[in-house]
Amino acid sequence: MRPIEEYKVVQDFLGRVCRQVRARAMHPEIREELLGHIEERTELLMLEGNAEGPAVEDAVKQMGAPEDIGKSLHLAHRPQLDWKLLVLLALLSLVGLFGALSVDYAGTEFVSDFFVRKAWFFGIGLILLIGFYFLDYRKLKKYSGVLFFITLCLMAMTEFFGTNVNGANLYLHFGPIVIPMLGTVSVFFLLFAAAGMKPASQWRPWEGVVQILYRGVLPVFLYGWSDSMVYLFVYVLGFLVLTWTTKRSIKQFAVLMLPSFIGLAYILFTKRIYLMWRLEGLADREGDGGYFMRVIADAVSSAGWFGQGFAAPNPGIPYVYSDSIYPYLIYCFGWMFGIVVGMVVLLFLARMWSISNVLHDSYGKNIVTGVIVVLGLRMLMPIIMGLGMFPVVSLDFPFISYGGVNNMLDFAIVGLLLSIYRRKNMIPSEAGDAPPMRAA
Repeated sequence: MRPIEEYKVVQDFLGRVCRQVRARAMHPEIREELLGHIEERTELLMLEGNAEGPAVEDAVKQMGAPEDIGKSLHLAHRPQLDWKLLVLLALLSLVGLFGALSVDYAGTEFVSDFFVRKAWFFGIGLILLIGFYFLDYRKLKKYSGVLFFITLCLMAMTEFFGTNVNGANLYLHFGPIVIPMLGTVSVFFLLFAAAGMKPASQWRPWEGVVQILYRGVLPVFLYGWSDSMVYLFVYVLGFLVLTWTTKRSIKQFAVLMLPSFIGLAYILFTKRIYLMWRLEGLADREGDGGYFMRVIADAVSSAGWFGQGFAAPNPGIPYVYSDSIYPYLIYCFGWMFGIVVGMVVLLFLARMWSISNVLHDSYGKNIVTGVIVVLGLRMLMPIIMGLGMFPVVSLDFPFISYGGVNNMLDFAIVGLLLSIYRRKNMIPSEAGDAPPMRAA
């Protein structure tokens, strides 16, 4: 306790201010800041010849009415709702529902009642979003290590007992629920868990080797074993970004990343035939490997500015309900519609980036960073594929394409982002990050 805090007038003043602020976690920081202001004013008054006791009382009076200060601080530290992110999410969701309705009316042999199913998933996703919005994300940090371990176990289980699709075990069944465990689910879980684990800046040399093998090489091996090359790339990029943000030393970063790069290089070498086939499809669209690229390019080029119209017959675009939903939307509604969707996606990603820049909590900041990497790649790559600038890979478009578990998970993730933003002014700043506080 500071000497000046022993005065009853100071204790009463601080107590009356803090009673107005509901964010109790901010009370110690508020008291510390106000004490600093009172001490400064007390010292000035004592230099003018006043005794300490009267100087303290005058300094407190000069601070202003404690209730007014408390109310203004309460407004500054109350929960915040990011309406901009919600509006952008609503726009992407409407595009997804509108596209689903168009696919339904156009007819497809793969999915029936596409619109109804998607509406159901969106409804469940909205419930999850609201639930995660009110959840205090900080309580999940202590389970980060357990979540990472369980996710690795489920990935390994999927390798042995998962559902085989196109020669790879990617999906894990829990009764009627099918989870893409070696896809979006595991990437989100692993990066979310890594955000709350011991940061790289605190690793000892031997511990760094163990952590890189555990967090880097082992997940890379599991993704490579399952031929889930796209999500292997997504995870490695997210892991590198998270590690860099907690250890900004190029030399140490390079040493720590070496095992992961060696594992990645080995996986890429063993899968080189598959990768070359994908790249061949991008370079030579007249060959067998370029069939999908050729069909998509023809559909997009024939769309014009305003497209072929609602529920236009499918021109042979594969997987219009999932991987190729973006080029199909362009085919139906035109280049202008595709540009608008692309702009909304960029605004959505930019908004997430702006959220990360206003956070002082390192755990919340790491979560948002990981989400930006995963959602950013999953949103931008389908657009680039639709424009013929990237080989066709199996990657769903968040909020727009079909995918039950992925749709619900994406909404839950946005709810988590909203929860982090909601508490951005309700959590004490970390050392060195505290913004100046104004007292009337």
